[in-house]
Amino acid sequence: MTDGFYKIEDFDYNPATQTYTIKPGIAVNGVYGAPQPGSLKWKDVNGDGVITADGDRTVIGNANPDFIGGWNNQFTFGNFDLSVFVNFVVGNDIYNANKLEWTDGAFPNLNTLEIMKDRFTYISPSGIRVTDPTELAKLNANAKIWTPVRVQRWWLHSWAVEDGSYMRINNLTLGYTLPKKVMDKIRISNLRVYGTVNNLATITNYSGYDPDVTSRRSDPLTPGVDFAAYPRAKTWLLGVNVTF
Repeated sequence: MTDGFYKIEDFDYNPATQTYTIKPGIAVNGVYGAPQPGSLKWKDVNGDGVITADGDRTVIGNANPDFIGGWNNQFTFGNFDLSVFVNFVVGNDIYNANKLEWTDGAFPNLNTLEIMKDRFTYISPSGIRVTDPTELAKLNANAKIWTPVRVQRWWLHSWAVEDGSYMRINNLTLGYTLPKKVMDKIRISNLRVYGTVNNLATITNYSGYDPDVTSRRSDPLTPGVDFAAYPRAKTWLLGVNVTF
């Protein structure tokens, strides 16, 4: 379970060596090495004072939705016709592995999510490394997220698990059929023009490109995992139906 990041006040500072040592009574997250101010923190689930991958592991999501459904309807008004197909999914969780990929320390200045602009940092705007607690606190007064993880960065934690509920306007078709008196003049039995939009819009709180994910890459045994999946495209189609 994600528990924010370690604060400066969680440590004792040695000005002679310019090092930070975590205070007694504060759980140590050893998964990422020796913690420092700004390091990612997990919750001490079992309360033993030491955070480990096995000892503090817990269930944090379920890829199975509570229910799914859809709605398909057709409307006509005069010579116009409208077809709408909407589907929805409620109650499933998604492991957004992309969030871990693009907030880690492998590429700290490339391809990172915008939220990392507010990360905890040791580097001042002038490029100087800051270690003094008072100056470091000023530098990170508005920090909202931990410093990028550089060691064991693939560990899953609850920050990367999101609600995958969504409602999608999957298909919308609008058509118009020419009046019979017009078709009689041009000797056509029926002429209908129409336009279709597929994947028109998706309503969701999921932060990724598309909540409709089912696997990691091509592995069918990892439902609800979003890792480098290509989002569904929006397509437009114009057509004409003619009957002579």
